Amino acid sequence: NAMVLYTLLLAVPGLFSWLLPQGLMQGLRTFTGWLAAAAGPVALYAMQRIYRIKARPYWDHWQVATAFYGSMLTLGALTVAVVYAVVLLVQGQPFANLLAALAWPMALGLMAEGLGLIVHAHYLGRRGGEAAASHLEQRTTYGKTYLLRNISLALSIVVVGALGAVQLDGYAGFLAWILAAALIIVIAIIGRALFYVLVIPTT
Repeated sequence: NAMVLYTLLLAVPGLFSWLLPQGLMQGLRTFTGWLAAAAGPVALYAMQRIYRIKARPYWDHWQVATAFYGSMLTLGALTVAVVYAVVLLVQGQPFANLLAALAWPMALGLMAEGLGLIVHAHYLGRRGGEAAASHLEQRTTYGKTYLLRNISLALSIVVVGALGAVQLDGYAGFLAWILAAALIIVIAIIGRALFYVLVIPTT
């Protein structure tokens, strides 16, 4: 709600200018922006806690948090990077420095997700029961998909790190980042599909 109000105050200030003085509008816009920025991670914490229930052993692990917060860092920074790269490219401005800075949270999010998946795989085997059954399904029925996601995740960390270090500009840099974005989006889709299809309830 804070994000919607912030967007309205920023994009269509005329809706509220008759109601609030300019100084108060600016203050309200700043407040709603910071409130939205703080509420996002708190809401993600609540969402990941929803999945941490004993009756769903596949989800009952802190890897759910690394998946949620990793996605927040990766996809959030990626969205900002692509939008600003398009705008700056159209204006004929360089964008490599901005994307190099945004490569850090992207890489951090991807690494958090990868670390969570490594630890999660070991946990599933040790826990036994439905957790081990989920991991067996993950390695057999969905083995190729699981392998594709893991290899793509490792590759995307290398690609994002390399693009951040090389700082390509212009159309070549934009194309490279679009290909990296496509890879990251494929990983996100596969990861979410596996997250839901592999859960085996105890009830």
